[in-house]
Amino acid sequence: MYALTSPGSAGQPLGYVNFTIAERAQRVVIWLNQNFLLPEDTSIQHAPFQVCFTSLRNGSPLSIKIKPSGEITVNTDDIDLAGDIIQSMASFFAVEDLQVEADFPTYFEELRKVLVKVDEYHSVHQKLSADMADNSNLIRSLLVRAEDARLMKDMKAMKNRYMELYDLNKDLLNGYKIRCNNHTELLGNLKAVNQAIQRAGRLRVGKPKSQVIAACRDAIRSNSISTLFRVMRVGTASS
Repeated sequence: MYALTSPGSAGQPLGYVNFTIAERAQRVVIWLNQNFLLPEDTSIQHAPFQVCFTSLRNGSPLSIKIKPSGEITVNTDDIDLAGDIIQSMASFFAVEDLQVEADFPTYFEELRKVLVKVDEYHSVHQKLSADMADNSNLIRSLLVRAEDARLMKDMKAMKNRYMELYDLNKDLLNGYKIRCNNHTELLGNLKAVNQAIQRAGRLRVGKPKSQVIAACRDAIRSNSISTLFRVMRVGTASS
């Protein structure tokens, strides 16, 4: 589903993955032929070279550059596609450990917005929980006062207390519905964050993959957004 195009014809994606493997250019060409439909007259003798493709699904560009040093740059705005390419190369070349430098500005900006929403949903959840606790205490107090009024045969006061209880109960039910909706949205966004961490991990192979996933989760726990994106880009929390 990727058609070969000439360099520059479809524009350069902003997203990229950069890494180095100890393989000759001819071996990379073999991998390209096995994974993409290249025309029979395509001739690539030695590095440096660049091959460009256009997705037949959505028209998005993809380019793969190889330097004589073994440095490879994959340019695409699709982080899943980048992960597929890296995992395929790692399998073909039997690479056990691979660290990369990566950046996907569009995807990372979407993730940043999701993280802001997660913070907002957490804040709403805490406020709703506090309100529910306050209302529960008020309900207990109203029940005691309503029972006292009944024992004192003050029917008017008793009726007023139970009317207040009825209104408070409605508020509690409405608050519970809001809390459920908030919780559902929170879970959806947390799932998106977890998927982003897995995608960042899939850009690496072996030990670096495990380290990136662990470091991303540590950054989430410490609520350090800048550290999270640094890990996703360079694979480590240290600057």
